[in-house]
Amino acid sequence: MGLGPPHRDDELSPDAIPGTPQKEGPDVPTQHHDSPVTPPAQTPAPRRRAWARRSLLLAAPAAALAVTGLVLRGSPPQALLVDDGASRTTADGDVLDPWGDLPSQAAGGTGVAVSTDGEVILLHRAGAPFASAPLMTTDPLLALDPGTGQVRRSWGAGLFRSPHAVSVDPAGDVWTTDVMTNQVTVFDRHGRPRRTIGHDYRPGLDTCLAVRNELTNLPCTGDPYTFARPTDVTVTADNRAYVADGYRNSRVARFDAHGSFVHAWGDLGDAAGEFSIPHGIAIRADGTVAVADRRNARVQLFTPDGRHLATHTSAPLGRPFDVAFTADGTLLALDGGDALDEPDGQRRAYVVALAADGTVTRRWALRDQHADPHQLAVGSGGELYVAALTGPPLWRWSPRP
Repeated sequence: MGLGPPHRDDELSPDAIPGTPQKEGPDVPTQHHDSPVTPPAQTPAPRRRAWARRSLLLAAPAAALAVTGLVLRGSPPQALLVDDGASRTTADGDVLDPWGDLPSQAAGGTGVAVSTDGEVILLHRAGAPFASAPLMTTDPLLALDPGTGQVRRSWGAGLFRSPHAVSVDPAGDVWTTDVMTNQVTVFDRHGRPRRTIGHDYRPGLDTCLAVRNELTNLPCTGDPYTFARPTDVTVTADNRAYVADGYRNSRVARFDAHGSFVHAWGDLGDAAGEFSIPHGIAIRADGTVAVADRRNARVQLFTPDGRHLATHTSAPLGRPFDVAFTADGTLLALDGGDALDEPDGQRRAYVVALAADGTVTRRWALRDQHADPHQLAVGSGGELYVAALTGPPLWRWSPRP
């Protein structure tokens, strides 16, 4: 896929009618906007969807093959999830359901991570729309008991404007990105701020960075610490951080254990090593860096210093919003659908596992295909967690005993 027409940044407010555009603010020409767009004639009538009401229809493998042609060799009988005409197959039982005993303020899940002791960290916007400017008065970070799903502690009120993603490093520190403060903030496991990476914007810089998506040679800043709506962060065992940056910088920036800039790679485009919304990032134990290149509908793999290794793109992969690695190094991708990037794009919600050559080997589905999934995490027992923008903010799948 090429770059195509100017596209949308992200996200639905959980309180918005699906398909209702939410503009990015001032009338500034920009390639990245903030909401899914549906032409007025196609905007669905307002309706309330029951979160766990999606029908699950059993079908024989042959029937599923006739519908989708995506049945995997040697797979068990398939379950067909109804998703408004875009049905795909997923192994029977490979379905994520809403999870967590969450407060009512926890709405609009944007990020999820799992600590080394199994604690689940949920990041949410409390129902605020993408790129909301006011400081949040509700704690956007919740630490959940992995057994009961109950909240153990919460924090972050007064520190975030539009939180986007969360990661936990091997020491238990919690890393977050915010697309309005344009910073990466690090907390200890108890919620105390440890440090911040990224500079505050000088007057006019935000407008310059927005315009630069159309006028790519515009010299807005040469400061490597200036993020432009950073989307995600991942951290290695020795505390090196890789930041996906993001909606307006189209780069991956690497920082050392002290938060000092090391180097960056990437530019706006669709060639190898270029990005169009690097939306999610993960690093494998062997140092391989995976990037969910959302607008380009692909996953790219790199060495730790940014040398391009491979590009995975195929119809079964969908449009990756995030990536993660399992304990054995298997690459997972979160297919968030096309509604945020194409005028008539389809809403989907899948997790897929990829072989070394990029072939999709397994698929999990959120029971609600209109959940607008946003970030993916893997638990120590193989559990899958997905933060979603619409409906329940957190979903989980657990392996069968």
